Amino acid sequence: MIWPSTIHHVALSVTDRDRSADWYRQVLGFEELFREESEERRACVMRFADGHYSVGLVEHSGQRDDFDARRTGLDHLAFTVETRTDLDRWALRLDRQGVEHSGVLEIPVGAILNLRDPDGIALALFWDDPDRERHRGPETPSGHSAASSDAP
Repeated sequence: MIWPSTIHHVALSVTDRDRSADWYRQVLGFEELFREESEERRACVMRFADGHYSVGLVEHSGQRDDFDARRTGLDHLAFTVETRTDLDRWALRLDRQGVEHSGVLEIPVGAILNLRDPDGIALALFWDDPDRERHRGPETPSGHSAASSDAP
């Protein structure tokens, strides 16, 4: 059996490509790879400054629905940080930039900080604690769904 090895990229539908690209650059430190336009859509592909992973921001013609984590599709998108201290640093960075967020929340397998992009898309910064048990079941919820849909 063959299996996918990793996620290559994620593309998010946004209402304003340029506004979203600016936000992802300024708030999360992404860098732009390229832009493309057609009659149906305007897109911008961005990645982390270290060149790892990419996120596409796609503005579709005539699109105007707001993001809703309860609608079938994307609930949230989480990015990994290396240390628990990094989450505290992110909270301070977001505060300085005036970006509303949940603060750092401890969950059974680590810690998470929830925020939303300009279109209300739920994002998270996640630290996976290597010393915590990896079990996730009904008695130890991950915190993701409740935290992301109720987050700022």
